[in-house]
Amino acid sequence: MKIKHIAIGMLAGAMMITSCADFTEIDPKGKNLLSSTADLELLLNAEYSVNVTDMQQVCGDVIYATSTLSTLLQPVVKTKFSILVGWDEAGHDKELPELIASDSYYASCYEYIGRIANPILAKIDDASGSDTDRLAIKAEAYVIRAYFHYLAVQKFAPAYDKATAANTMALAYVKEDQDIKQPTVPVSLEEYYTNIIADIDAALSLNALPEMPLNRMRFGLASAYAVKALALMSMQEPGRAAGEAQNALNVNSTVANYNNMLVDTADPVGGSYKSIFRKKMECPEDYFSTDDINFFTSYPTWDLMENGHAVRDHFNTMNKAYAPMGMDPSLMMLGVPGYTMTYDLTSSWPTIGLSTPQMYLILAENAIDNNRYDDAMGYLDAIRANRINPAAYAPLQGTVSDKATAITHLKTTAHAEGIFSVWNFINRKRWNRLDDYKETFTRTICGIDMSLTPDSKLWVFPIPQNVINNNPNFTPYLN
Repeated sequence: MKIKHIAIGMLAGAMMITSCADFTEIDPKGKNLLSSTADLELLLNAEYSVNVTDMQQVCGDVIYATSTLSTLLQPVVKTKFSILVGWDEAGHDKELPELIASDSYYASCYEYIGRIANPILAKIDDASGSDTDRLAIKAEAYVIRAYFHYLAVQKFAPAYDKATAANTMALAYVKEDQDIKQPTVPVSLEEYYTNIIADIDAALSLNALPEMPLNRMRFGLASAYAVKALALMSMQEPGRAAGEAQNALNVNSTVANYNNMLVDTADPVGGSYKSIFRKKMECPEDYFSTDDINFFTSYPTWDLMENGHAVRDHFNTMNKAYAPMGMDPSLMMLGVPGYTMTYDLTSSWPTIGLSTPQMYLILAENAIDNNRYDDAMGYLDAIRANRINPAAYAPLQGTVSDKATAITHLKTTAHAEGIFSVWNFINRKRWNRLDDYKETFTRTICGIDMSLTPDSKLWVFPIPQNVINNNPNFTPYLN
């Protein structure tokens, strides 16, 4: 469960098409309040927050539950939980569209587009203030628009396939000239991603993004390169993505050493254990950060991390807190033993953040695809050396000579980096299109055998009903 510090109100489907002209004409006397660069910059000081639990549950990382799993997975009437966690294909097609009247992830993405990025882009050229400020604000707005469009399409459209992208419908790409009085029109995946790249290129062309933003919830130069790299990876362009990833690393290549971030944490019986304290808004590897914490969430894939990994051994969990009493919190809370129950109210683990490890993973994947296994393992080691206990750490570079083994190491490292975020879902969905990377996941929970195939429809969520109601050009399910 992600605790949010600022509640973002749910938008109706029509709000995704907010006209910046209409939005900004808010003064009762007709005076436009967003008339200076100082006014417009205030819009950039948002505390971005996007709930990604649904996607985490589908990819198998997270089980967020409030009672025993045997009850939740076998309800009399199907629920969103039973469909997503139970990997229920039939329920996805029949019941899930009816259960998603609205979606906070969708609403958040398009709210940031419609209430921050587009109003700025509509007004900035005519705003009073210095040219330096004007260009910097405009560039950041382009990055915001590109990034939240990128996040939106990861959940609500199929993964990009070069052979079909031109004929596969995605979502609407909403720009500053969109008229609120007119419904939006979804565009193809090809056009959608072309717009993402175009917005980032527009931002970079202004040569105004700072290397060090005011804080890590603002988008700077490294963030722009990172968004472009991620979009290109989704477009199955790893070579081009690697170039942009390297550009981001040229700005900041720091990987935080979790082994040096351990603090004493009290347990209920008066003892203590070592846990990671990842300071909110202060982790040097973060290009862009959200302020999310982990509370009472079950992670059944915890053991997929390497032995000695700091997160596996030192994350602040209920398991460690209850261990002195010989109690298993997952058995108490879920009726299923052996799951790791997170309980971290102090650290920041960004759900949609951008970071240097993501860029190293892109470089590693591109190197693997070009049979440069030594280089690939070196990129993974740049992450692993800062995650694994030095007593247990062994470099991968120089030990791998085949693609299958290299991919296994890539996935293991990527899984650990993405476990608290949306990135495992995004990576696995993208890998589903690649023969060497795709895989079928299986598990048994409460005696129920489940499988999630690369072609499963669960990788694409239905368009929320409130969006369809206000946009007749959308259909209930675009897969």
